[in-house]
Amino acid sequence: MKRCTKRKAQAGITMLEVMIAVAVVGILVKLALPSLAGSSRKVKGDTEVNAFMTELRMKQEQFHLENGRYLSTGTESTMFPATAQPQQLAITTMPAEWNQLRVNLPEAQARCQYVAIAGNKLSGTIGTVAASFGFSNPGRDWYYILAHCDLDGDAAVDSWYFTSSKDAAIQKLNPGR
Repeated sequence: MKRCTKRKAQAGITMLEVMIAVAVVGILVKLALPSLAGSSRKVKGDTEVNAFMTELRMKQEQFHLENGRYLSTGTESTMFPATAQPQQLAITTMPAEWNQLRVNLPEAQARCQYVAIAGNKLSGTIGTVAASFGFSNPGRDWYYILAHCDLDGDAAVDSWYFTSSKDAAIQKLNPGR
């Protein structure tokens, strides 16, 4: 008795199909990574800035109640810490003005730079960054707080955050950058 054996076609995937699938997945990952990295930077920046600005707002209001005025901690060109960068830097000492406000740092490290600028209905210089957020002298004692961040390490475009005595909402320009 002779057995007839026919070779059955093998089911499965070919090496070519595997390579095409890997290439497609690689392209999708390459497209998604910048978006995911940007979202991660944005969350890190927003979290830090919210904590620092909340602390500075509370201390400004407390200082105003005790002294009848708000306190400037610098200018748009003299922010603290001295640099903004993607990695957090340890904050070891604070400027005298921050000590005068009795600021309790919400974090011992910072990626961004901060400044509070104050004035009254008759005086006070509103800087160009604050003006770009639409801030103008409200006709009473005022302050605004700026945060400057370089979260992506590219100095070409940076993140700016703004809040003021006029509006507690935090406005953002280029968040995550």
